[in-house]
Amino acid sequence: MKCRFVWVGLILLVAAGALLGQTEYAMQTEHFRILYSEGQYEKAQVVAEAAEAALDPLCGSLDIEFDEIVEIRLFTSRIEMFATFGAEPRPYVMGLALPQRSQILLGIVGDDPLARTTAHELAHIMLYRKFGSEMPADQPRWLHEGVAQIASEKLSVNQGRILGRASVADELMDIQQMEQAFAGTSEQVALAYAQAYTLVQYLHHLRPEGGIAALVSNLSTTGDLDRAFIRTYGKTKAEIEATWLAQTRAQYLSAGVPLSGELLIFGAMAVLFIVAVVIQSRRRAAIRLRLQEEEELQRLLDE
Repeated sequence: MKCRFVWVGLILLVAAGALLGQTEYAMQTEHFRILYSEGQYEKAQVVAEAAEAALDPLCGSLDIEFDEIVEIRLFTSRIEMFATFGAEPRPYVMGLALPQRSQILLGIVGDDPLARTTAHELAHIMLYRKFGSEMPADQPRWLHEGVAQIASEKLSVNQGRILGRASVADELMDIQQMEQAFAGTSEQVALAYAQAYTLVQYLHHLRPEGGIAALVSNLSTTGDLDRAFIRTYGKTKAEIEATWLAQTRAQYLSAGVPLSGELLIFGAMAVLFIVAVVIQSRRRAAIRLRLQEEEELQRLLDE
């Protein structure tokens, strides 16, 4: 599917129910309608461009046609965004996808995080469509968050450290534990997000062409993750878990070594190097001395 980026127009809305009674503006592209308040025009442009740019790759990876208009509403902050539901802001949540309304809500942040969050929330809506339902029942949270993160950004340095610490402490979670962790503490949620990224990345490498799309289809058909894995990748859940966790541990173990530990290892290596140099120097000195003695003995014999 080719999703062309087309500016359709800029509309001024004086909505009766607009938040805080502010005048609301709308920016229309081929697939998105961005609603924003006065002074947010540049942010709306960032969102429009990010949404259109993310659409084609998501259409391709999920093997889905996308022919609807998604409304994206910008707020001045995460607090304001959550206030529309009468709720307190949740950790790590800068945007919300409302697939049943074809709507994305975004708390205004810097341009780069705003663009990434736009792509992230769009991935959620498209995954719901691919599953054939707008409701999250039987849709693994790890699959949603893993796909959404890959669609929006690379693994962050901080997430690498989180995976490193879990690897060192032997606290990496299996798939079931990871799914449950999304409802846990902030530390558990952070690890679940990081591991979801690595699992979806691992699955993509197993079958780069159409693998994730096939996994979603097979999961929708069977309702069973083990059977979906076998149909999609020819591997059981246990086999996938074992290899994925081993690779994750091997890749991020060094990132979990504290700075003091790194310095200790570096110091030990430096000491070993110095000892090796000293031993080698003494060995060379002994060889030179022996050669000198042999030369002196040969000289005396020659006389």
